[in-house]
Amino acid sequence: MGEPTAGPPGRLAAVGAVVVVANAGLLVLQLVAGRLLAPFVGSSLETWTAVIAAFLTGIALGNAAGGPLADRFPRPRTLAAVLLLGAVSALWMLGLPLALDATGWHRPVPLGGSIPLLAALLCLPPGFALSLLTPVAIRLGLTDVAKAGRAAGLVFALSAVGCLAGNYLTGFVLIPALTVNAIVAGVAGLLVLTAAAAARLPAPTAVGGVPPGGVSGGPVMPLRTAFAVVFLASFAGMALELAASRVMAQVVGVSLYSWTGVIGVMLAGTAAGNWVGGRIAGSRERLTLCLVLAAVAGVLVLAAHALLSWAYYHPDWEVQQTLRRLPLVAVILVWTFAVFFLPMFALGTVSPQVVRLATADLAHAGRTAGRVYAVSTAGAIAGTLLTGFVLISTVGMYRTVLLAAALTGLAAVLAGKVWRSGPQLYLLSVAGGGVVGGLTLVGSTLRTLDVVAETNYYAIRVTVTPPPIVWSWTPTLEPVGAAGGAAVGLVDPLESRTLVLDRLIHSEVKPADPAFLFYPHEHVQMEFLRAAGPTPRALVVGGGGYSFPRCARTFLPASDVDVVEIDPGVTRVAYSHLGLDPALGIRTFNRDGRQFVAEQAAAGGYDVVTLDAVNDLSVPAHLLTKECNDAVKRILAPGGVYLVTVIDEVAAGRLWKAVHNTLAETFPHVALLASEEDVGTHSRSVLVLYAGDRPPVPPGAWAPGRPAYTTVVPAGTVAGWLAREPKLVLTDQFAPVDNLMAGVFRRR
Repeated sequence: MGEPTAGPPGRLAAVGAVVVVANAGLLVLQLVAGRLLAPFVGSSLETWTAVIAAFLTGIALGNAAGGPLADRFPRPRTLAAVLLLGAVSALWMLGLPLALDATGWHRPVPLGGSIPLLAALLCLPPGFALSLLTPVAIRLGLTDVAKAGRAAGLVFALSAVGCLAGNYLTGFVLIPALTVNAIVAGVAGLLVLTAAAAARLPAPTAVGGVPPGGVSGGPVMPLRTAFAVVFLASFAGMALELAASRVMAQVVGVSLYSWTGVIGVMLAGTAAGNWVGGRIAGSRERLTLCLVLAAVAGVLVLAAHALLSWAYYHPDWEVQQTLRRLPLVAVILVWTFAVFFLPMFALGTVSPQVVRLATADLAHAGRTAGRVYAVSTAGAIAGTLLTGFVLISTVGMYRTVLLAAALTGLAAVLAGKVWRSGPQLYLLSVAGGGVVGGLTLVGSTLRTLDVVAETNYYAIRVTVTPPPIVWSWTPTLEPVGAAGGAAVGLVDPLESRTLVLDRLIHSEVKPADPAFLFYPHEHVQMEFLRAAGPTPRALVVGGGGYSFPRCARTFLPASDVDVVEIDPGVTRVAYSHLGLDPALGIRTFNRDGRQFVAEQAAAGGYDVVTLDAVNDLSVPAHLLTKECNDAVKRILAPGGVYLVTVIDEVAAGRLWKAVHNTLAETFPHVALLASEEDVGTHSRSVLVLYAGDRPPVPPGAWAPGRPAYTTVVPAGTVAGWLAREPKLVLTDQFAPVDNLMAGVFRRR
């Protein structure tokens, strides 16, 4: 029987549209998967790493299985069947969380095991089902083996365009407007409609014999070499993506916006690279050159980031003023595209070129494309897991970027004989020199910036402020009534240390003075803890500099203080650099606060629970929902108090109002605690929301001789502010906290 030949241009365009829609749906499902899992395993780098790895595993398996499927059934109805399977897998994503919530069977599994287990159960089926489509689409668009790279490049590019559309649509439109379940159900419905359209596409016609270019006389590149090249390139790409999220965290924090920006530029670069790679495919020399350029671009990432940082924070340069005037989303897009687009573009050219070089004949084109893409995805999985769990926390984000550049250079050596081309050898030498020089400069730069640790969550800096000089007026020996005097400088013997997480000043402590509380909201926490009785029990979600726990255990020695701090590196720095005394007996749990409250904390075990993990650069949505509040109420003793710290604008802010409304769904009494200065300002302020089963009574100063900080804003005033916005209650299904903070982000 003859091979399929080219169909009408309309059919090929329709196949391309199917690829775009399917991959848009795939990316939407990936982005909401973290929110579906957050109630059960928290929201952490481990969770996101597991989600990405599970989807990539499904994609790898789907492409491997889709190759033989494409060669055996190269017809539009195969596309339709794959899309229907994808719709079923999307509905599975709706059902699994309901089953977990109803049965709780996952709770006996340790968190380290439940994160990858639940991520695999939730994410692997849709990743597998929707990735069966890629080899089928390539096979339907291929009639000449000489154009295998072009067909693969076009399909890969359209896949990335679809993912790009799904990325921006989810981050900027769907999550602020719809519940998570509605988004997933919408994706399932869209896939069903697309399947119906795909089934009606005209089937390819067949002609006798072998079509032109049907046999090439053997592949130009052995499959083993092809697999090694795409594995290393994809490993480097994913390492670069995860490192990019940490690089951007130092500029704009960690939010849905920053993740959307990073994923967006990666997909945009990959899409453009896939298309160009398909057009130039056919020569190992071109492939080698693209890999060498990718290595050079990887090294230049750090230089571009350093230049933009200097421009952004330089006080007198005109570019700084221009960047500062841009909205936050625009800053993210400018930064990510300027720094990361070129290396991702160069890496994106690799896969379609390798597909062309490794394809021997048309009859096995689908299988070859599927296997190459599967191995490429395996490299991405390895890059995700190793970077997310090992590299960033051990060698740091900057060295991870340099490692990605070095691996790309290695792929270039494997792909072709670089030493035979003078320009390529020169560029590869530049990249190698940049890696070596960069490793040296990164170490010295981190020491200059006082970076004491790089973790999966933060670049942690501790700055030491010299003891300040306090000027006082001391009388001299002049006659009584004389207006003489001498200024005498008195040195405060207590130095202060500032904890900076990425770009956020999180805490300031005086190691020799545990009574020193830099932020007013910490005094509010102490006041309520002291009012709880002689032996209060406190849970602090968000340790940071441990200022409040240190003060509580020092001045209320009969108190019990538990701290939940997701980043063990922050806890280590508190002991090693901020003077936290192990003898105080503060118990620390390094895990997600939501999971500790829901699964580990005893019912009625605390008199005061403080949530101090929300700031204006990172807002963990799953800690602010009604479901989380219900879990907190369970662990509060009768008369217990829940204090939630939020950074927002009082009058115009939207997040604190949503948090207030949400707390009121669980607790009978909710109040806003803020000073008159905070109430009257139009800039962001540190606000504390009170929730409990009794009305708030200002407890007074926590120690004699100290001023009281707790001020309850009148309920009528709060009601007037709340009435300015439509009532919004945050739930695990609908919590657009990043969008609620958009105004504060822009004006920061």
